[in-house]
Parts: sequence; C-alpha cells; structure tokens
Amino acid sequence: MKITFKTGGIISDLLPADAEDEQAVIDMSDDATIPDVMAYFDLPLDDFYLVILNDTVVPKAARSETVLREGDELGIFPPIKGG
Repeated sequence: MKITFKTGGIISDLLPADAEDEQAVIDMSDDATIPDVMAYFDLPLDDFYLVILNDTVVPKAARSETVLREGDELGIFPPIKGG
C-alpha cells in the first residue's frame, strides 16, 4: 500500500532525493503500523516525536496498534528544542 510520509527538521534528510516539500510517497505492507514506518526511516521508537495521522495527533501509547491504510497521510516531526 502507498502512504504519504511528511516530516520536517533533521528527519527530512532521511527522505529520498526526489522528495519535494518534505514529503514522499512510500510503499508499506498492508498491515503496517506507525512503528513500522519509523523503522523504515531508522527512527528510534522511544523518542518524543509528534505523530499526526490524517490531521489527528496519535498519542505514543496508540502508535503500535494504529494500522495504516492505503492513501493515509502520516506526519512524524522531531521535537522542537531551544531555549
């Protein structure tokens, strides 16, 4: 299945070279979950990413049980740091 993966900051460096606007369409298995996409991009599961699925924030506790579907838009954004 194909989903649109959106990101920003340092994670955008992991996108394919032909990605535009910090997003890319990726192929995942039909039963893929959010941690599967994170593993696809070698993102640690225990970090504090903001995860948004189809304009809805997904809390960390629900990510492993959230099954993605064809055409979903998944955004994973790094934590904002600063002072």
